[in-house]
Amino acid sequence: MSTVDHRINALQPGQSIRISGDAACWCTVERSGNGLQLRWVRHTPKGFKVFHRERC
Repeated sequence: MSTVDHRINALQPGQSIRISGDAACWCTVERSGNGLQLRWVRHTPKGFKVFHRERC
């Protein structure tokens, strides 16, 4: 398992981590408030978009 996988698995409900990107565009992974979903989110200057969801 990679370091990113370990960081994602350790997320508590409501937490998020930045997994890649630069100052203009980046991706985060967040765990839902109830802890049942992980969401991968792409952030850009125009806003953000959830591009992948996964049940935990």
